[in-house]
Amino acid sequence: MVLSVAGVNVKFTGFLDDGFREVFLGTFARRYLPDVFPSEDASDIILERFKGDSFRVFSAIYDHNGVDSYKIESPVPSAYGNEAPVFFLLQAVARAGAKKGRFIITDSVSVVLPSGKAVLFVGYPHTGKSTISAIALGGDLPVLSTENTVLELRQEKLFVVGGTDVLVYDPGVEGIYGIKIPYDDVTKSGYRIADLRGDSTRRALLRGGVEVETIVVLHAAFNCSQASFATIRGRKIKKTLWYFATALLKGLDYYEPLPLHMPMSEEISDNLREFLKVASESYSGRMYEAFGNHRAIFESVVEGSLQKEENTENQSPNFSSM
Repeated sequence: MVLSVAGVNVKFTGFLDDGFREVFLGTFARRYLPDVFPSEDASDIILERFKGDSFRVFSAIYDHNGVDSYKIESPVPSAYGNEAPVFFLLQAVARAGAKKGRFIITDSVSVVLPSGKAVLFVGYPHTGKSTISAIALGGDLPVLSTENTVLELRQEKLFVVGGTDVLVYDPGVEGIYGIKIPYDDVTKSGYRIADLRGDSTRRALLRGGVEVETIVVLHAAFNCSQASFATIRGRKIKKTLWYFATALLKGLDYYEPLPLHMPMSEEISDNLREFLKVASESYSGRMYEAFGNHRAIFESVVEGSLQKEENTENQSPNFSSM
């Protein structure tokens, strides 16, 4: 009973007769867990589950013969009910992936540009990532990740090698930006769900990995009419990516009752230092903060006109109404 999650193999043991494992293959779990598929490969994580009325982790053993082992008590995961097992597994997978040099970048989406390379958008909640993804889908550009993105270092460059494949977006985006997006379901709150798992182009791109050309830190809003950009260089790249690359490792993606404190091994620390070093050197001048309207930001990125439109640090974005 093994699932591959973000390229990390998780073996489920214990009490599984109520469909506990299968829930992780559904759209709710895949909104947060990158690339979930059945696997027959050797385990990186062993997760033993006991039935219970609430979620808790009561045993964690790290790096024993290269494997992390956990014992948990939990009901079956469910949206709006028992969400903790999904976010716990995401944290556990982030740690195991970091040992392999695969970093799960939280609060991020990635889109393939006409150049064939990718742009990585990162941003705190409600800064426009889902809307940017919806605009990309409406423009027939492949979306590689919708919430969490898996990156690897290759030859002094960052590559997208995985990502979440379920997009949840506000249907109002279609009316505001005049786009149409096929969707598969609707949440209780009325948001639409687009499941990208069946996108064969996306899967083919991820099998080979897509080089990241540009990184954009989003600050987007509907009531803006234009876009402005400020270049990020050097140490600020490290500081910014440190947060998005370690948030899951450190349990900053909160779940009940409290996220685990997971130790960062020497192997993880070495991989993280190399990741940040390469990012700060290779993407200095290719990482931007973007302020303004979603479409204006997206079109500037797609057209490759950031250098021409770049603003200095002390210029303010245009927040006039649309």
